[in-house]
Amino acid sequence: MTQRLKITGTILAAIFFMLAFILDITYFGQDWSIVWKSISITSILLILAIIIVTGLFLGFLLFRKKQYKQRILVTIPIAFILFSLADISKVAISFYGLDDEYNYFSARRDIKNGKVQILETGLILPTPNVDWDKQQAAEEIAANHFGYKTVYLGCTVTHGIDVYNSVMEDYLNEVNGDDWRVKQRLMFDSLTSSNKLK
Repeated sequence: MTQRLKITGTILAAIFFMLAFILDITYFGQDWSIVWKSISITSILLILAIIIVTGLFLGFLLFRKKQYKQRILVTIPIAFILFSLADISKVAISFYGLDDEYNYFSARRDIKNGKVQILETGLILPTPNVDWDKQQAAEEIAANHFGYKTVYLGCTVTHGIDVYNSVMEDYLNEVNGDDWRVKQRLMFDSLTSSNKLK
């Protein structure tokens, strides 16, 4: 094992670990306001201890022809890199909602295929003093006018659904303008107050 490999491994381990740490505490770089609130010295020290112990253990298993001191100079950085890649993967999966059927990438695919929809979850309550059938018809007309449909999924709310809807909302903002929700609400109110819908 050359000195160059050890130095490269150590530098890569430091870069990957810092990247994983920053992505983890900033919610994949989206919320820098929680950085100082998210840092727990005890957790960091515990993670570092686990990684170092893992690296020491890997030193027993890998590169057996070298002395143990030389082995751990390589296996500890390997343990840091493996931990960092696993943590970055975990944060990415959570951020994009990849562990759900509806997520960032399924929303992009649906938009590309012309399937623009907003997912509704939770309990749907009727608007006070408005006939239920009239409300449903008004919502459908307004949704069609702005180029999407609404799909009710039941009471279960997941992070993937929130991510999916966020991508759809961004797309609808591009297509209809930033104030389209206000226009949609006005259209809905107009339709529910008219006598044309039954």
